[in-house]
Amino acid sequence: MKNEQNDKALAPALLALADKTRLKILLMLESKPRTVGEIVDFFDLSQPTITRHLQHLLKAGLVIRQKQAQKVFYRLNADKIKDFCLELVGCFPCCCVTVPMTQKAASKHSDRSRTTPKGAGRAGKKPVKPQGVKK
Repeated sequence: MKNEQNDKALAPALLALADKTRLKILLMLESKPRTVGEIVDFFDLSQPTITRHLQHLLKAGLVIRQKQAQKVFYRLNADKIKDFCLELVGCFPCCCVTVPMTQKAASKHSDRSRTTPKGAGRAGKKPVKPQGVKK
């Protein structure tokens, strides 16, 4: 990774994503917000175990907890996931391609002192052709 700030920003999300159950929970939440009970019904795991997995995802900022009346819903934090993906790709110059950024992500990345990867932040413009590559 490029610097210690990236390490601190990416580590919680990487740890949360390192478990297949948590990945499946994220995929479930992609379609719509769900209660713990709905998530428990899908898995052959206890409610406390699912709650523990959700706590990991909350700590990493990958999901958002919303209380509506007596029910608590969990939903994806799409902005955080997009930012995480951009940060991760930015750590590996070999993976850098032109990726459309949200305006929020573009402004966040332009404020940093580190250099941006080739093509990052160039939404709507032609891709940057890597040097030494012939077509």
